[in-house]
Amino acid sequence: MISCWKDPKPIMRHPFFLLAAFVLSCTACSQAPVVTGTWDVIPKPKEVRLAPDAAPFVLGKDSRIFYEGDSLGTAARLLAADLKQATGIAFKTATLPVAKTVKAPAIHLSVDPAVGENLSVTKKDGAYRLEASSEAVRITGATVQGVLNGCHTLCKALPLIDKGKNIPALPAATIRDWPYFGYRGFMLDVSRHFFDAATVKEVIDILALHNLNVFHWHLTDDQGWRIPIDAWPELTKKGSWRAGTPFEATPEDGEHHDGVPVSGCYTKDEIREVVRYAADHGITVIPEIDLPGHMMAALASYPELGCTGGPYEVATRYGVLDDVLCAGKESTLTFIKTVLEEVMDLFPSEYIHLGGDECPKVRWEQCPDCQAKIRELGLTDADGKSKENRLQSWLMDRAAEILAARGRKMIAWNDVLCDWSDSICGTPDPEGTIIAGWMRPSSTRIAAQAGYRAVFCPCGYLYFSAREFNALPVQEALERVYDMPSLFDGLTEAEADRILGMQACIWAERVADRDDLEWKLLPRLAALAELSWTGPFGRDKKDFLERLDRLEEVYEARNWNWRKE
Repeated sequence: MISCWKDPKPIMRHPFFLLAAFVLSCTACSQAPVVTGTWDVIPKPKEVRLAPDAAPFVLGKDSRIFYEGDSLGTAARLLAADLKQATGIAFKTATLPVAKTVKAPAIHLSVDPAVGENLSVTKKDGAYRLEASSEAVRITGATVQGVLNGCHTLCKALPLIDKGKNIPALPAATIRDWPYFGYRGFMLDVSRHFFDAATVKEVIDILALHNLNVFHWHLTDDQGWRIPIDAWPELTKKGSWRAGTPFEATPEDGEHHDGVPVSGCYTKDEIREVVRYAADHGITVIPEIDLPGHMMAALASYPELGCTGGPYEVATRYGVLDDVLCAGKESTLTFIKTVLEEVMDLFPSEYIHLGGDECPKVRWEQCPDCQAKIRELGLTDADGKSKENRLQSWLMDRAAEILAARGRKMIAWNDVLCDWSDSICGTPDPEGTIIAGWMRPSSTRIAAQAGYRAVFCPCGYLYFSAREFNALPVQEALERVYDMPSLFDGLTEAEADRILGMQACIWAERVADRDDLEWKLLPRLAALAELSWTGPFGRDKKDFLERLDRLEEVYEARNWNWRKE
């Protein structure tokens, strides 16, 4: 070997050769290191089988995404955009079927119903299998929703890299995963604080990353009407504007506000775009039109819909207000029908939320029209339910019938079962009604025992806007969600099966802006995502918190204003 240096071949002395050798040497020295991610994500996959001796899947500029069938085109484009954001690499997508030979390395997306074999319908819908090797990552979903869930897992498993200085890779593994609950939701109130469509779409991005699949959009309340209704144009012309916002949560009167006008509403095209955007991300949008209470914005727009005829103003204070829709007037039923018809035209969701909560009967007790309707219907005080409470049940049943005529079902807060209590003292019909149990954990269980399908959203644990819980240290606030009581205490198997899922809520009385919204949402949404995906059994808080550290790095990389102390 020494003699080779003493007597090199003539070509090796050529200047061009020496330059090329120098370039190759520098390229080899500057080769960016490979950084491998982890499958320790939130929510935690059901089954992860690592292949520690196998080479990882390395993402690079030559990587491609291939998808089988037209139904996965959108999923492929979304994944390509997410990968580009996370790594800085520009990936290409192609409409090539998985069955064809493709150039490695590649990410393959496909649908195979067999992935969800032996799972219930709600679990099967979100099921996926992910297989990572040095040659490819294959994500196969039982449905398109399952493929999207697998894509979210892939994106969260990627290492955070210094773009351009590191090369991302994924460990070789086989993953089988599916959700415990079919309803994994979040509610945003845009009445008290109006968030524009761009902010709503960012919220949908956040939900998608956490494998949530329901966005409950609270569009109307006393403090503002945000959805246009062609048949009732004053709802947004007048009802979307208020004179100010109260300084306190529940002032004694309407004078204690800041005097700064608040306004805002969506166009129908904006709503359609949000619905489409959410669907692309595997999320169903459920609109809420809160009735017959919480209707001051509607009454200010159309005073004839109230018991007294007004005058009314869009509320500048919070709390439970006495003026509600008049249940005794035929015009009220006409109003409800035309509003709901236009709402159903905009939202294809199976469920439409109709509120039904916090409806005082003060006006109805004195209203000639309401009392005449009570006599006409033969309603009486019985079984702990007043005749006015029964009038509300009758009105809610009429609204549910309007939905049922178009194949939809009503969701309502648990108040509709019996005002401000956990009792069951009347209709609505369990077949066409889903109960959102907000008062306390027992609200959902009692509804399930009475034959209702129900969603678990107790205010003491899952109202992320609650001031007393936001005042807690972040760790304590997070653990309050993770450690909340079991949904299923005291339920039979049949009753437990009626619980559709879980939902967090943000009421916007005290939400200042988008940053504040994200601060209240994150990282507690991760705890909800974990529990609703993996189920309420076998919690391991230490393991969850370790995985949360990794997810919070993803928040940081996406410039979300997550809460940290």
